Amino acid sequence: MVIQDKIKYIEAKRGRNHPLFMFRNWLDEKVPSHRELKLIQVGGTNGKGSTCQWLNLFLRKEGFRTGMFTSPHLVSHLERIQVDGSWIEASEWERIYDRYADFFEEEQLTMFEIDLFMAIVYFVEQKVDYGIIEVGMGGRLDATTALDYIATLITNVGMDHTEYLGTTLSQIAKEKAGIFKESTLAIAYDTTCFSVMEEEAFRKRTSLLVADYDLSNLDTSALPAYQRENLVLALSCLRQLKLLKPYSIQSVIDSFSWLGRCTVLRKDPLVLLDGAHNMPGIEALIRSLSSFEGVIYFSVLKEKESDKMIKRILKWNSNVVLVRFEEERLADLDVLHAHYRIPTIDFEDMIDRLKGAKTSTLICGSLYFVGEVLAHRDEIGS
Repeated sequence: MVIQDKIKYIEAKRGRNHPLFMFRNWLDEKVPSHRELKLIQVGGTNGKGSTCQWLNLFLRKEGFRTGMFTSPHLVSHLERIQVDGSWIEASEWERIYDRYADFFEEEQLTMFEIDLFMAIVYFVEQKVDYGIIEVGMGGRLDATTALDYIATLITNVGMDHTEYLGTTLSQIAKEKAGIFKESTLAIAYDTTCFSVMEEEAFRKRTSLLVADYDLSNLDTSALPAYQRENLVLALSCLRQLKLLKPYSIQSVIDSFSWLGRCTVLRKDPLVLLDGAHNMPGIEALIRSLSSFEGVIYFSVLKEKESDKMIKRILKWNSNVVLVRFEEERLADLDVLHAHYRIPTIDFEDMIDRLKGAKTSTLICGSLYFVGEVLAHRDEIGS
């Protein structure tokens, strides 16, 4: 098989991950030096990837060699594993995969477990100084929680993945707080259900801190509101770990970008792309933009709160258009169209419209949708 076939093969391996002790045993047996890695774990409902990027940029600014594991990917599966800001090369990905392919098959690892296992192997090989690990879903049972950390962070708690994490904020907060470890720094930005998370921290014999960093002397005007929240969490963590040099903060802020989050595809007229894929994400986007006049292209997966998201978007003085794209988990757009009288178009039609757009445009929703748009960014931005 060529690498594309191997990636397609593992992307079909979705399902429930193995118990944490099993994944930990596999790592201990096959990659024992993983225990020497200095890792930071980032959980929460939204903002995990952005917070990972903030940590990554600050640590690199200080001259540290960094590894970063995030998911899902937007453009290429390879982007899930990065060292010093660069995706793992295809040849390196294939080399590591081939080495452990029989093991992956014999133990029936899921795609996420395979990705994480390969990331740890690569970080060990590359001798990273610090690794940044994004939680996949929840926290307590997530494969990433099988690792050792020097800090565990929670961005926020919102209603998402309720079929797995619980139907109340308290239940979800408890799952998120499942990443806390004994005597390991724990910090949360959002104080929603803080008492629940604090109780989990106490049970794990550690203390939970509230993220706090004064941004008043910094210029953050170019950042959307939710990125300032992620920034505060990252700065709080690095200050606690004594890895922060204040003089470098502004330069990192000035150069910050995270693909698919308030990404400008074209400036005139404005075409803005944002992966607001759940209700908390939509609320964060609205806080950042406050108002938007133009055309909004939106697509959503069936397990999300599509009705609430659409109702919130419709409060803007904009024309909302639903977009079909190839994804088996796509919401029933015909039902949404009939209920809200919103026009629905195919993805290819949207791209054609964007090429000749003469008004401001916002594209938002599912991260898979955002990834498809990014694959056409050259056409849109030309």
